[in-house]
Amino acid sequence: MNLELSLFNVAIVIAIYESFHAYLFYKSREIEKKGRISIRILNNEEENAIALNSFFFRNTIVFLSNEINEKILRHEEGHLKQPNYIYAFLLLVAALLPLSYIIAVPAVFIGKFLLWKMERDADLYAYRLYNVKYESDVFRPKSRIERLKAWIFDTHPPDYMRKIEEYYDKK
Repeated sequence: MNLELSLFNVAIVIAIYESFHAYLFYKSREIEKKGRISIRILNNEEENAIALNSFFFRNTIVFLSNEINEKILRHEEGHLKQPNYIYAFLLLVAALLPLSYIIAVPAVFIGKFLLWKMERDADLYAYRLYNVKYESDVFRPKSRIERLKAWIFDTHPPDYMRKIEEYYDKK
């Protein structure tokens, strides 16, 4: 195994991940502190938030809009309570990639599964502790291709899945 290349890949992943979190942290301003959690806003027009849960930027929720949405806050709080599997997975793949580039193919599917699991766990956290369910006016696409695209190209489970009652069963 090429140790130098593995270390270089790991360093690149850390630099990119931490730089993105640093950008969000320093471009936003803190408006509230709830215990150890810092709540910040970025003043964009998007109604969403990002939980910063990395080595250098922890316990921070950055809202991309000008206002705090309690439902989004509870979901993002769930992300702060869970280990950051994606970051650890990216570091592992970066370290192992010099062994064989074939690792990249299953890594995409495993990474996607981890994203869905983390998102569902955050949804379940918000539901169990605060009785907050995901709300959306998006309906299940009729086309199989549209449903497949909803599963493949989104980091969350599809909206039409997250709003049904069965999604919140602990099975």
